[in-house]
Amino acid sequence: MNIKSLLLGSAAALFAVSGASAADAIIAAEPEPVEYVRVCDAFGAGYFYIPGTETCLKLSGFMRFRVGFNSNDDSYSSTARARLNIQAKEDTELGLLHAYLRVQADGSPNDDGTNTFGYDGNAVYDQAYLELGGLIAGYTENTFVSSKNGGASGFGSHTDGGLSYGYSQTNQIGYNFSGANWFAAISANDDGDANSYTPDFTGRVGGVFGGMTIYVAAGYDQSAENFGVKLGLNTDIGSAGNLIVQGFYADGPTRYGANNSVMEGGIVAYTPEWSILGSYQHTLSSTLKASIGGQYSADYYEADVAGNLPLGNASSGVDSWAVEGSLIWTPVANFEVRGEVKYTDFNQNLGDETTGMVWLQRSF
Repeated sequence: MNIKSLLLGSAAALFAVSGASAADAIIAAEPEPVEYVRVCDAFGAGYFYIPGTETCLKLSGFMRFRVGFNSNDDSYSSTARARLNIQAKEDTELGLLHAYLRVQADGSPNDDGTNTFGYDGNAVYDQAYLELGGLIAGYTENTFVSSKNGGASGFGSHTDGGLSYGYSQTNQIGYNFSGANWFAAISANDDGDANSYTPDFTGRVGGVFGGMTIYVAAGYDQSAENFGVKLGLNTDIGSAGNLIVQGFYADGPTRYGANNSVMEGGIVAYTPEWSILGSYQHTLSSTLKASIGGQYSADYYEADVAGNLPLGNASSGVDSWAVEGSLIWTPVANFEVRGEVKYTDFNQNLGDETTGMVWLQRSF
């Protein structure tokens, strides 16, 4: 073999090795690691971390079908309700940062027999508020009805209707104070009065003493220039019973009272001067509960039909009483069958009314 042949053979071998190395260097890009959803147990069951953040998210809600009746107009109605609750929470140096959204829609037949789902065909934000530490701002129940730190001090009786306790929602900004066994809350509420810069004010204070939740709530209605006060008690009785007692006083027509309504010659007897409410619920078995309740209201103030605005502090001379009962059956987890009936009677020959409903509800 001569030198020329040796050099050519060596060059060919080097070229082949070089080409093979270049081909081996082409490597397909590896997929980026996937961040799976992580459970967040800092705020209870159902929360998970939003990927890439320290915010914990929870989705909950229900689907409900309800059939109700009213003896006054001898009618019945059916409603399908869908609700989605969205909560976002995280701890900060200023306390818990929380956002709450409740999206809700109702569907019921129109008079022509067609079905329309939602208010005007759309879902609505039934509640939307934020919290940072004790600060709260947004649209939700005012503190006369309930406070987020008040535990068992909120709302009315054990039924979905709750008897008459002044339920309302409003835009508000307020603050919740919490202690070891006490709580307090105050809020300024937008009452929708475009002619005044002054909001309504509501507040609540209470505590837990020997297993009993005792509380006082008050509200000032600046449009009516009247106020209402509520004193309440919620306590367990034995291992199976729960008792609610509430007393109300209002110095005139106001949204912060045990409000009820009845037509009296074009006048609505809207806010009673005083009222007493009592309700007892008993757990009959692991799947069955029942409740019974009643309310007496005296000396209703007169108020205008349109918007329930006050005509004055004159008493209409109207009293009322009501009794109610409920039965709640949960045959399996997250599924509820509920039945309720309520009878209301007004004096001065203003008549009586029986209402009731049955619903099927699947919660998640």
